[in-house]
Amino acid sequence: MGGMYRRRSRRSRGRSRIWSQLSAEDRKGTWIFALGALILAALLVFALQVVRSPVRDFDKVTLCNPHLPRFAQHLVVIDASDTLSAHQTHFLKTHLSGLLESAAVNDRFSIFVLDDHYNGLSEPVINLCKPHSGEDVSALTANQQFVQALYKQRFEQPLDHAISRAVSGGEQPVSPIYEALSDVVALNHLDPAAENVHLTIVSDMIQNSRAGSVFKRGSAAIDQLPLIDLRRARTRVYWLDREKYQRYQTAELEASWQDYLGSVSRLETIQRVRN
Repeated sequence: MGGMYRRRSRRSRGRSRIWSQLSAEDRKGTWIFALGALILAALLVFALQVVRSPVRDFDKVTLCNPHLPRFAQHLVVIDASDTLSAHQTHFLKTHLSGLLESAAVNDRFSIFVLDDHYNGLSEPVINLCKPHSGEDVSALTANQQFVQALYKQRFEQPLDHAISRAVSGGEQPVSPIYEALSDVVALNHLDPAAENVHLTIVSDMIQNSRAGSVFKRGSAAIDQLPLIDLRRARTRVYWLDREKYQRYQTAELEASWQDYLGSVSRLETIQRVRN
Protein backbone atom coordinates (compact mmCIF):
# COMPACT_ATOMS: atom_id res chain seq x y z
CA MET A 1 0.00 0.00 0.00
CA GLY A 2 2.83 2.41 0.91
CA GLY A 3 4.51 1.72 -2.44
CA MET A 4 1.32 2.71 -4.28
CA TYR A 5 1.17 6.08 -2.47
CA ARG A 6 4.85 6.71 -3.27
CA ARG A 7 4.25 6.00 -7.00
CA ARG A 8 1.28 8.39 -7.09
CA SER A 9 3.32 11.04 -5.30
CA ARG A 10 6.17 10.69 -7.80
CA ARG A 11 3.73 11.03 -10.77
CA SER A 12 2.15 14.11 -9.20
CA ARG A 13 5.56 15.72 -8.60
CA GLY A 14 6.49 14.87 -12.20
CA ARG A 15 3.47 16.63 -13.61
CA SER A 16 4.12 19.64 -11.36
CA ARG A 17 7.73 19.87 -12.64
CA ILE A 18 6.54 19.70 -16.27
CA TRP A 19 3.94 22.44 -15.67
CA SER A 20 6.51 24.64 -13.87
CA GLN A 21 8.92 24.28 -16.79
CA LEU A 22 6.34 25.63 -19.27
CA SER A 23 6.59 29.25 -20.25
CA ALA A 24 3.72 31.65 -19.48
CA GLU A 25 2.79 31.60 -23.18
CA ASP A 26 2.70 27.78 -23.22
CA ARG A 27 0.54 27.70 -20.11
CA LYS A 28 -1.87 30.21 -21.69
CA GLY A 29 -2.06 28.08 -24.84
CA THR A 30 -2.77 24.97 -22.78
CA TRP A 31 -5.63 26.71 -20.97
CA ILE A 32 -7.08 27.97 -24.28
CA PHE A 33 -6.90 24.45 -25.74
CA ALA A 34 -8.67 22.97 -22.70
CA LEU A 35 -11.34 25.66 -22.83
CA GLY A 36 -11.88 25.07 -26.55
CA ALA A 37 -12.27 21.33 -25.99
CA LEU A 38 -14.84 22.04 -23.26
CA ILE A 39 -16.82 24.38 -25.53
CA LEU A 40 -16.73 21.82 -28.36
CA ALA A 41 -18.07 19.13 -26.03
CA ALA A 42 -20.89 21.46 -24.91
CA LEU A 43 -21.78 22.20 -28.54
CA LEU A 44 -21.94 18.49 -29.32
CA VAL A 45 -24.29 17.93 -26.36
CA PHE A 46 -26.48 20.85 -27.50
CA ALA A 47 -26.65 19.51 -31.07
CA LEU A 48 -27.61 16.08 -29.77
CA GLN A 49 -30.41 17.65 -27.68
CA VAL A 50 -31.77 19.50 -30.72
CA VAL A 51 -31.73 16.41 -32.92
CA ARG A 52 -33.33 14.23 -30.23
CA SER A 53 -35.81 16.87 -29.04
CA PRO A 54 -39.28 15.37 -28.38
CA VAL A 55 -40.74 18.30 -30.35
CA ARG A 56 -39.38 16.70 -33.53
CA ASP A 57 -40.60 13.20 -32.71
CA PHE A 58 -44.03 13.15 -34.37
CA ASP A 59 -45.92 11.08 -36.91
CA LYS A 60 -45.37 12.66 -40.34
CA VAL A 61 -49.02 12.07 -41.36
CA THR A 62 -51.02 12.84 -38.21
CA LEU A 63 -48.46 15.10 -36.43
CA CYS A 64 -49.21 13.11 -33.25
CA ASN A 65 -46.29 12.79 -30.82
CA PRO A 66 -46.18 9.42 -29.00
CA HIS A 67 -43.88 10.84 -26.32
CA LEU A 68 -46.24 13.60 -25.20
CA PRO A 69 -49.53 13.22 -23.29
CA ARG A 70 -52.78 13.63 -25.23
CA PHE A 71 -55.25 15.36 -22.97
CA ALA A 72 -58.16 15.38 -25.40
CA GLN A 73 -59.57 14.38 -28.75
CA HIS A 74 -61.94 16.92 -30.32
CA LEU A 75 -64.20 14.92 -32.59
CA VAL A 76 -66.59 17.02 -34.72
CA VAL A 77 -69.40 15.62 -36.87
CA ILE A 78 -70.86 18.20 -39.26
CA ASP A 79 -74.21 17.58 -40.92
CA ALA A 80 -73.78 19.06 -44.39
CA SER A 81 -76.99 17.49 -45.71
CA ASP A 82 -78.29 21.03 -46.17
CA THR A 83 -76.57 24.35 -46.76
CA LEU A 84 -75.51 26.28 -43.67
CA SER A 85 -76.60 29.89 -43.41
CA ALA A 86 -74.00 32.67 -43.23
CA HIS A 87 -74.60 32.99 -39.47
CA GLN A 88 -74.29 29.25 -38.90
CA THR A 89 -71.09 29.09 -40.96
CA HIS A 90 -69.61 31.96 -38.94
CA PHE A 91 -70.70 30.28 -35.71
CA LEU A 92 -69.04 27.00 -36.71
CA LYS A 93 -65.77 28.66 -37.71
CA THR A 94 -65.72 30.68 -34.48
CA HIS A 95 -66.40 27.57 -32.40
CA LEU A 96 -63.69 25.48 -34.08
CA SER A 97 -61.19 28.35 -33.91
CA GLY A 98 -61.90 28.58 -30.17
CA LEU A 99 -61.33 24.83 -29.79
CA LEU A 100 -58.02 25.12 -31.64
CA GLU A 101 -56.82 28.03 -29.54
CA SER A 102 -57.69 26.40 -26.22
CA ALA A 103 -56.47 22.90 -27.12
CA ALA A 104 -53.24 21.59 -25.67
CA VAL A 105 -50.28 20.54 -27.79
CA ASN A 106 -50.79 16.98 -29.10
CA ASP A 107 -54.59 17.10 -28.73
CA ARG A 108 -56.22 15.36 -31.71
CA PHE A 109 -58.74 17.05 -34.02
CA SER A 110 -60.95 14.69 -36.03
CA ILE A 111 -63.53 16.37 -38.29
CA PHE A 112 -66.11 14.41 -40.30
CA VAL A 113 -69.20 15.20 -42.35
CA LEU A 114 -72.38 13.21 -42.86
CA ASP A 115 -71.89 11.43 -46.16
CA ASP A 116 -74.93 10.29 -48.15
CA HIS A 117 -72.64 8.26 -50.45
CA TYR A 118 -71.64 5.95 -47.58
CA ASN A 119 -74.94 6.52 -45.71
CA GLY A 120 -72.96 7.48 -42.63
CA LEU A 121 -69.67 9.05 -41.76
CA SER A 122 -67.25 10.38 -44.36
CA GLU A 123 -63.54 9.77 -44.36
CA PRO A 124 -61.94 12.27 -41.97
CA VAL A 125 -61.90 15.74 -43.47
CA ILE A 126 -59.04 16.34 -41.07
CA ASN A 127 -57.41 14.03 -38.53
CA LEU A 128 -54.36 15.71 -37.00
CA CYS A 129 -52.81 16.37 -33.63
CA LYS A 130 -52.04 19.95 -32.68
CA PRO A 131 -48.27 20.47 -32.95
CA HIS A 132 -46.18 23.03 -31.15
CA SER A 133 -46.32 26.52 -32.60
CA GLY A 134 -43.11 28.51 -32.89
CA GLU A 135 -44.06 30.46 -29.77
CA ASP A 136 -44.34 27.27 -27.71
CA VAL A 137 -40.81 25.96 -28.14
CA SER A 138 -37.42 26.98 -26.81
CA ALA A 139 -34.75 28.14 -29.23
CA LEU A 140 -32.34 25.99 -27.24
CA THR A 141 -34.10 22.71 -28.07
CA ALA A 142 -35.89 23.24 -31.41
CA ASN A 143 -35.72 25.22 -34.62
CA GLN A 144 -38.47 27.79 -34.06
CA GLN A 145 -38.90 28.63 -37.76
CA PHE A 146 -39.25 24.94 -38.63
CA VAL A 147 -41.88 24.40 -35.92
CA GLN A 148 -43.84 27.53 -36.88
CA ALA A 149 -43.88 26.54 -40.57
CA LEU A 150 -45.01 23.03 -39.64
CA TYR A 151 -47.82 24.42 -37.49
CA LYS A 152 -49.15 26.69 -40.25
CA GLN A 153 -48.68 24.40 -43.27
CA ARG A 154 -49.72 21.06 -41.73
CA PHE A 155 -52.30 22.08 -39.15
CA GLU A 156 -53.64 25.65 -39.16
CA GLN A 157 -54.13 26.01 -42.92
CA PRO A 158 -55.55 22.47 -43.51
CA LEU A 159 -57.97 23.03 -40.60
CA ASP A 160 -59.22 26.28 -42.15
CA HIS A 161 -59.61 24.50 -45.49
CA ALA A 162 -61.45 21.61 -43.84
CA ILE A 163 -63.96 23.95 -42.22
CA SER A 164 -64.66 25.67 -45.54
CA ARG A 165 -65.02 22.32 -47.29
CA ALA A 166 -67.33 20.93 -44.63
CA VAL A 167 -69.78 23.83 -44.76
CA SER A 168 -69.95 24.05 -48.56
CA GLY A 169 -72.02 20.89 -49.09
CA GLY A 170 -75.40 21.13 -50.79
CA GLU A 171 -78.67 19.36 -50.11
CA GLN A 172 -78.53 15.57 -49.75
CA PRO A 173 -81.47 13.15 -50.02
CA VAL A 174 -80.68 11.49 -46.68
CA SER A 175 -79.45 12.69 -43.27
CA PRO A 176 -77.85 9.66 -41.55
CA ILE A 177 -77.11 11.16 -38.13
CA TYR A 178 -77.48 7.90 -36.23
CA GLU A 179 -75.37 6.01 -38.77
CA ALA A 180 -72.60 8.61 -38.51
CA LEU A 181 -72.49 8.30 -34.72
CA SER A 182 -72.52 4.53 -35.03
CA ASP A 183 -69.59 4.72 -37.45
CA VAL A 184 -67.56 6.72 -34.91
CA VAL A 185 -67.57 3.62 -32.73
CA ALA A 186 -67.61 0.87 -35.38
CA LEU A 187 -64.70 2.39 -37.34
CA ASN A 188 -62.60 3.02 -34.20
CA HIS A 189 -62.44 6.78 -34.51
CA LEU A 190 -62.20 7.26 -30.74
CA ASP A 191 -58.52 7.83 -29.93
CA PRO A 192 -57.45 5.34 -27.22
CA ALA A 193 -54.51 7.59 -26.29
CA ALA A 194 -56.75 10.56 -25.48
CA GLU A 195 -57.56 11.09 -21.82
CA ASN A 196 -60.83 12.83 -22.75
CA VAL A 197 -63.06 12.73 -25.82
CA HIS A 198 -65.15 15.78 -26.72
CA LEU A 199 -67.80 15.01 -29.35
CA THR A 200 -69.44 17.95 -31.10
CA ILE A 201 -72.45 17.36 -33.37
CA VAL A 202 -73.35 20.21 -35.73
CA SER A 203 -76.70 19.32 -37.29
CA ASP A 204 -80.37 20.17 -37.74
CA MET A 205 -80.98 16.80 -36.02
CA ILE A 206 -83.51 15.74 -38.67
CA GLN A 207 -82.67 12.04 -38.80
CA ASN A 208 -83.71 10.72 -42.24
CA SER A 209 -82.51 7.29 -43.31
CA ARG A 210 -83.59 3.67 -43.30
CA ALA A 211 -82.79 3.50 -39.58
CA GLY A 212 -85.50 6.08 -38.91
CA SER A 213 -87.06 9.17 -40.45
CA VAL A 214 -88.29 12.21 -38.55
CA PHE A 215 -90.26 13.17 -41.66
CA LYS A 216 -92.31 9.99 -41.34
CA ARG A 217 -92.48 9.31 -37.59
CA GLY A 218 -91.51 12.55 -35.86
CA SER A 219 -89.69 12.22 -32.54
CA ALA A 220 -90.65 8.53 -32.35
CA ALA A 221 -88.00 7.87 -35.00
CA ILE A 222 -85.34 8.79 -32.42
CA ASP A 223 -86.94 6.85 -29.58
CA GLN A 224 -86.53 3.56 -31.44
CA LEU A 225 -82.89 3.98 -32.57
CA PRO A 226 -80.51 1.18 -31.44
CA LEU A 227 -78.10 2.06 -28.64
CA ILE A 228 -74.39 2.62 -29.34
CA ASP A 229 -71.46 2.95 -26.95
CA LEU A 230 -70.21 6.54 -26.84
CA ARG A 231 -69.77 6.59 -23.06
CA ARG A 232 -66.23 7.96 -23.33
CA ALA A 233 -67.50 11.06 -25.12
CA ARG A 234 -68.64 14.32 -23.60
CA THR A 235 -71.21 15.39 -26.17
CA ARG A 236 -72.34 18.86 -27.24
CA VAL A 237 -74.97 19.44 -29.92
CA TYR A 238 -75.18 22.63 -31.94
CA TRP A 239 -78.70 22.39 -33.30
CA LEU A 240 -78.99 24.21 -36.63
CA ASP A 241 -82.40 25.81 -36.96
CA ARG A 242 -83.94 25.43 -40.44
CA GLU A 243 -86.84 27.67 -41.33
CA LYS A 244 -88.24 25.10 -43.77
CA TYR A 245 -88.12 22.37 -41.07
CA GLN A 246 -89.73 24.34 -38.25
CA ARG A 247 -92.67 21.96 -37.96
CA TYR A 248 -90.25 19.03 -37.48
CA GLN A 249 -87.74 20.70 -35.15
CA THR A 250 -90.07 20.49 -32.18
CA ALA A 251 -89.55 20.44 -28.42
CA GLU A 252 -90.54 16.77 -28.53
CA LEU A 253 -87.76 16.02 -31.05
CA GLU A 254 -85.22 17.85 -28.90
CA ALA A 255 -86.36 15.89 -25.82
CA SER A 256 -86.01 12.60 -27.71
CA TRP A 257 -82.46 13.44 -28.79
CA GLN A 258 -81.64 14.54 -25.26
CA ASP A 259 -82.83 11.20 -23.88
CA TYR A 260 -81.04 9.19 -26.57
CA LEU A 261 -77.70 11.00 -26.46
CA GLY A 262 -77.84 11.10 -22.67
CA SER A 263 -78.19 7.31 -22.61
CA VAL A 264 -75.31 6.54 -25.00
CA SER A 265 -72.85 9.32 -24.08
CA ARG A 266 -72.19 12.00 -21.48
CA LEU A 267 -74.43 14.69 -22.94
CA GLU A 268 -73.51 18.19 -21.79
CA THR A 269 -75.79 20.48 -23.76
CA ILE A 270 -77.98 21.01 -26.80
CA GLN A 271 -77.64 24.57 -28.05
CA ARG A 272 -79.84 26.02 -30.76
CA VAL A 273 -78.09 28.02 -33.51
CA ARG A 274 -80.42 30.34 -35.40
CA ASN A 275 -80.66 30.24 -39.17
